[in-house]
Amino acid sequence: MIKQLRLLAASAVVLGLAALPSGARAVDTGSADFTRYVAMGDSLTAGFCSGSLIQTCQKNSYPSEIFHQATGRPTTDFQQPLVSEPGIPGILRLVSLSPVSIVPSPGQGQPLNLNLPRPYDNMAVPGQTLHGLLNNTAAAGGLNALILRGNATQIQQALSLHPTFVTMWIGNNDALAAATSGIAIEGVTLTNPAQFDAEYKGAVAAILGTGAKLAVATIPDVTSIPFVNTLTRFVPNPQTGAPLLINGQPIPLIGVNAGDFVLLSAQGYMAQGFGIPAALGGNNQPLPDAAVLTAAEAGRIRDYVNAYNATIRTAANNANVALVDANAIFTQIAAGGFSVGGVNFTAAFLTGGIFSYDGVHPTAIGYALVANFFIDAINAKFGGHIPAVDMYSLLFGTAPKSLDKAANLGLVGPWYFSPMAMENLKMAFPAIPQPAHPRKPHRGKH
Repeated sequence: MIKQLRLLAASAVVLGLAALPSGARAVDTGSADFTRYVAMGDSLTAGFCSGSLIQTCQKNSYPSEIFHQATGRPTTDFQQPLVSEPGIPGILRLVSLSPVSIVPSPGQGQPLNLNLPRPYDNMAVPGQTLHGLLNNTAAAGGLNALILRGNATQIQQALSLHPTFVTMWIGNNDALAAATSGIAIEGVTLTNPAQFDAEYKGAVAAILGTGAKLAVATIPDVTSIPFVNTLTRFVPNPQTGAPLLINGQPIPLIGVNAGDFVLLSAQGYMAQGFGIPAALGGNNQPLPDAAVLTAAEAGRIRDYVNAYNATIRTAANNANVALVDANAIFTQIAAGGFSVGGVNFTAAFLTGGIFSYDGVHPTAIGYALVANFFIDAINAKFGGHIPAVDMYSLLFGTAPKSLDKAANLGLVGPWYFSPMAMENLKMAFPAIPQPAHPRKPHRGKH
């Protein structure tokens, strides 16, 4: 197992009072029973942040927060595949303010509870698709080896724990790799909706068949994350990061049209001159396909996400399933932010407070918000009064390392998302194809 991990890094209740554990508090969970809570999903459930699976972020995963709020027990009682600093791969860090530069930390972390003699309570695997949740074992490699540790799949191991309550947030990787790669092709970065429908309904049936109750979540719109919506389609001013103005007019990047999205990964290419006219010091070549999400591609991905979400909503039309509409929530956050105690958090890259340095995964604050959305849905469905996560320590106390210092810097740019940072992101989205050739203007994909 350790050898596999080295190779990986090299390639990149209502409980009765008498039953309450010592120090736990009684919590009214309604008809939901958290005697044995298990979480399934992908990197968003695993607590992945800033391009890394790392203990400092995992301890703030939304399942860990739900466990503590629903049981009154310490989060250390909720077993996760913890990784020491600097994480696997090395967590992204801010190394320069002028210009803003984000690069991975050197080295790699080590698993801290690899020998747990049972499956983890949080079985989520970064990079996992719905099909992977049902079929991947440790032999699939990558972080499957660290988390699954055997011949059983994520869902098999989760259900072997005989859970009384399950959360499952899966399907993000069935669409998000298309957004983060700029390549929207069914069978490569997009899952066929009919396949998704059959497999999702099968997974829900298997969970409910054990007698467990369930909470699920929809998939956010692909354009709601900073990785997709931070950069404009115009040549940036190297001093300010704002669009460069010539005679008062911005200059479009070569091959990028109105309605297209320029991904954070484009910055490395722009530094090499791609997308920049020769008169402005560029190489007069268009940005590669993998650095631009065209309006047509974004629309195509959105159609797939809508189909997946229709499946999720249909499956959640069950007395024993609570639904979190993450699509609506993150669309709201992208449009205007989310207020907590008078503090407004937004989807702005680096400064918004919700998203981490990779522009895809949440900070500790973001994961606490997700936990509270799940808690709200669980309470509404099952008649409980599980308290919300207390945001005070995250907002005003000692900030967790996962937040670093960027959230309060008021950064305006320019910022630089290095190619190495993109490699970290691929750990969470392993289906991202390698760019082959620069983008040709007006070329569509199907």
